[in-house]
Amino acid sequence: MTTVRIKTMLDERPFRPFDIHTSDGRRVTVRAPDFAWINPTGRTMYVCPDPNVDADEEIDLLHVTKLTQGRPHRGKSGR
Repeated sequence: MTTVRIKTMLDERPFRPFDIHTSDGRRVTVRAPDFAWINPTGRTMYVCPDPNVDADEEIDLLHVTKLTQGRPHRGKSGR
């Protein structure tokens, strides 16, 4: 169910950034759908939380405890 929910959140338009909370206490922010990828097996997800830093987060989707979503991204104009 987590994989289906995350895919739905990644496809939502307008996109709304969301946080993935894991059982080890991590919180990883998905800022844009282009910065997240779910392995075809559906077990692992990779997220680039900051495109200015060359470091990805690897998430075992069996350890996701909660998904929280923010407001829709409205672009630079803020309208």
